[in-house]
Amino acid sequence: MTPRPPAVFQKPAEPYEPRGRLDPASFDRNVNFQTLAPPPALEFFLEHLWIISWEGLEGTYRSAQVMHRPYVDVFVGKESDGIQGTFRGRRIYEAKGTGRIVGARFKPAAFRCFWPGEMSNLQDAMMPIASAFPRYDEPYRNAIRAAPETEAVGLLADLIATASPKEDANVLLVNDIIAAVEADEEMATVAGVARAFRHSERWLQQLFKDYLGVGLKWFLKRRRLLAAAERMREEGEVDWAGLAYELGYSSQQHFITDFRLVVGETPVEYRAGVRRNTRGRPSVSIQRK
Repeated sequence: MTPRPPAVFQKPAEPYEPRGRLDPASFDRNVNFQTLAPPPALEFFLEHLWIISWEGLEGTYRSAQVMHRPYVDVFVGKESDGIQGTFRGRRIYEAKGTGRIVGARFKPAAFRCFWPGEMSNLQDAMMPIASAFPRYDEPYRNAIRAAPETEAVGLLADLIATASPKEDANVLLVNDIIAAVEADEEMATVAGVARAFRHSERWLQQLFKDYLGVGLKWFLKRRRLLAAAERMREEGEVDWAGLAYELGYSSQQHFITDFRLVVGETPVEYRAGVRRNTRGRPSVSIQRK
């Protein structure tokens, strides 16, 4: 179906902290990235709408990211489109030439209000947009691709609104838990979260699995590892054994193993690569694969 012209979005979103970018300085130097606030009808469900664009790139650039929260994105670009679930390891994004992608980022747990199946089916996966939004077809895709940036975002928001989602109090609870964990470094275990929110550990683990497809324990570990990556980027010298201990690891080797599983490199390799880029190695923006 050919969509009607949407409203043009002008309002910026709340400041976005991309803690999952493994080389944020390189990204910020080269990519044109903006976020826009969702329309009032979708504020409960969407973190923000976003636009990524790049121009005149030579060769291929690869940018590594780790999703710092269990987000779901719906995106439309020239080369590809889809629903991207939470990838539990490092994802590589590529850019060539000139391009643009528009997307919608859902708040953690909010995509459960749209998704017809188990949320675990979205982990480490890309799904067709029509699997959640049946009105998305070739004319709709072409209209988004052809529209100016903010109009394209408006068309995507209109598509999401056609699902007529119902608000769910458990979405608020999941987001309250995530915000509390990120604000309090002492809330680093499932037991600590259970005490703070007065639910059993088992109930909270099941809540996260039902609404996010991943467990609370997984989220807590991811937060620790990305906090470690941030320190490696910002600190001059790193006491590796001390860092592992501060993050709650019983040994430095255990920390190295977990870090490599998520980031794809050892802490030493990651720090060395970021430092090379910071010294001015050319880089460009990204395109979702």
